[in-house]
Amino acid sequence: MSKLDLHLHSTCSDGKLSVSEIALIIKEKKLEYCALADHNSIDGIQELMETLSGSGIKVIPAIELTAKQNDNEVHILAYDFNLELTMEIIKERNEIVRLQKIEEMKVAIKLSHEAGLEVSDDLNPSDKQPVSLTVALDICSSGANQNIFLKKYGKQFIAEDVYYEYQAPGKLCAVERSGVTVEWLIQKFKGIAQDLIIAHPFVSVSVVTIPLNESEINNLLKIGLTGIEVYHNNTTTEQIDLLKRIVGEQSVHYTGGSDFHGEKTDTPIGQYGSTCFIPSFLLANYKAGLLNK
Repeated sequence: MSKLDLHLHSTCSDGKLSVSEIALIIKEKKLEYCALADHNSIDGIQELMETLSGSGIKVIPAIELTAKQNDNEVHILAYDFNLELTMEIIKERNEIVRLQKIEEMKVAIKLSHEAGLEVSDDLNPSDKQPVSLTVALDICSSGANQNIFLKKYGKQFIAEDVYYEYQAPGKLCAVERSGVTVEWLIQKFKGIAQDLIIAHPFVSVSVVTIPLNESEINNLLKIGLTGIEVYHNNTTTEQIDLLKRIVGEQSVHYTGGSDFHGEKTDTPIGQYGSTCFIPSFLLANYKAGLLNK
């Protein structure tokens, strides 16, 4: 069985280890295929390729992209692309989101004030988190707001409480979330990335994200995504079996990865569980092992 991991993160996004540190682990694990899939960044890929050059380990260019899908947010893993062309897409995507976040922040602060909550007027959006979370954290830091929550709800609030009571769709402070759509990514990466894979479809990555259901997964495949991340550290055996069935029925590609971020509690590189090694994958230009039905 080939050793592989197609979902790793470094300090180029929210990982704790540098690219060189990750490369050392990849060598120690004797992987045959690997992919550094940092969030909305390809900055570490060239370094990983150079560091692993001559080792016989195949580095597949990858990136984990955040996209909007209706009222939800999904993560898309793009694989096997031209680095220069992808860098231009990422620059365009990040500039669109940056400008959207500025406007979203203005509206979010205005609506929060109208709801009777204190929010810092000089609050600025962050590249690394949703505007709603930035605002919610600021709201929670106010003693006056916490007194309001104690009187009205009988408890102090954390950011998640603020989201569900004030910012979720249909609530007083709801604002359309910034970001590009899945369709935008499909259009931009057409002819550039060989695969666009639905990342961890059953994982909720933040309070503004809900897991996908089978119908939503099939719809995403229908509009142009090419496959599913079947093996992931937060996906149950039953969910994996469901994803395998979809892969078989739709004849699409699939991947697996540890989603390693360098934390001590993370699933080890090359695995999707404490004792489970990623057995196989299938992309347009690569494959290893067979998907056991």
